[in-house]
Amino acid sequence: MIDEARLGTYLQDHYAGSSAGIELFRRAADQQSDPVTRTALAKMVQEVEEERTALERYLAAVGAKPDPLKNAGAWMVEKLSRLKPNGELIRRSPLSDVIELEALRIAVEGKAAGFRVLRRLADDEPHFDAAELDGLLVQVAQQVEDLEALRITTATKLFRPTPT
Repeated sequence: MIDEARLGTYLQDHYAGSSAGIELFRRAADQQSDPVTRTALAKMVQEVEEERTALERYLAAVGAKPDPLKNAGAWMVEKLSRLKPNGELIRRSPLSDVIELEALRIAVEGKAAGFRVLRRLADDEPHFDAAELDGLLVQVAQQVEDLEALRITTATKLFRPTPT
């Protein structure tokens, strides 16, 4: 038997994180300088939104729902993260492309950790769909791989530009 209250709190935290993550994915998809990166991130936005819907189902399965205060806090943290110095005064810094991809990679790793916990609980918990969680873990592993490739390509282009 699981501790539904604690798991509900855990899932609320992951849900709030997914809310901030979706905002970051959307912003990065709109503002990355490379069109290939923008397209890849736009595809991931849809996946992350679907994953958040799955989290809502798992919250409901343990008698919990998204916490508006946690969601608002996560949203605010994502907005405040934009206010860091980036070496540019008026326009977006090229460094932002790399930093955003790194932040997304870290966020996806955190999401994967949460899904791995749920997957382990699914072995003994009938409310959790093991097959769905297996699919989510495969999807998240692909996101990590794709983000890492995008991150390395973006950083390489930025720090070792080709001569013109």
